Amino acid sequence: MGRGSRLVVEQQVAGSAVTYLHHGIDVGDGTVVHARPDDSCRPFGGGRVVRSSMSEFTGGAAVREVDDPPSRFPPSEVVARALRHQGRPGYCPIVDNCEHFTTWCATGLRRSRQVEIVASRVHAAVVRTTGALATRMAAGGAVRPAVRTALGAGVRVGLRTLVPAALAAEAVALAVEWRLHQRDHSAPASRRAGESAGLVTSAAVFAVSGLPAGPAGVLAGALAGAAAWAVGSAFSGNLTGRPAARRPAAR
Repeated sequence: MGRGSRLVVEQQVAGSAVTYLHHGIDVGDGTVVHARPDDSCRPFGGGRVVRSSMSEFTGGAAVREVDDPPSRFPPSEVVARALRHQGRPGYCPIVDNCEHFTTWCATGLRRSRQVEIVASRVHAAVVRTTGALATRMAAGGAVRPAVRTALGAGVRVGLRTLVPAALAAEAVALAVEWRLHQRDHSAPASRRAGESAGLVTSAAVFAVSGLPAGPAGVLAGALAGAAAWAVGSAFSGNLTGRPAARRPAAR
């Protein structure tokens, strides 16, 4: 760590056990410039760019340096860009947070990997849920006249499982990807791990739904769950549209 470094410290979302990475620029004199809300319990209530002591910035938590994406400016310019906006009002967790600010100071691009992870997973969840509902509607009529066998019951349960399975698997994928990002894994590596966790979860939920049909139903359910996840990933693209690069407005 040193002058112009991008620092992160893990903090808790107010009132929950969820943690996130708070970002700041090391000025090199024991102070850090960072964007923060005026009230941590009201993150959408506005905020500003402030200059705090290192101890105030970390709050006693461990601090580390990050360099992703790599800086395009020398340390002195990174610090100068941060200091020019000291006191600037305006803060939003979605479009103008601490990570947007520090990434812009170092690269000229406004990006927040944490926002990208959530936005991507929300988009994928919408795609998967929409597909699951469409499948239920299309297949429901065909299943009703099915012979009342264990296999038929398994199919019916599987259809009812489509939506909760999609949501559960997406939640697991988000949790895994989010946590690995906080542990400094690269974006591709954390995304792959999240996708793998989601696929396993989807297969497991569908396998349980196939229990009434015995071993064959469990196997068929697991395969259907894995296929449903793969199709959802293909349709969602499993990509995050990067926010347009722009400079924070000088106010």
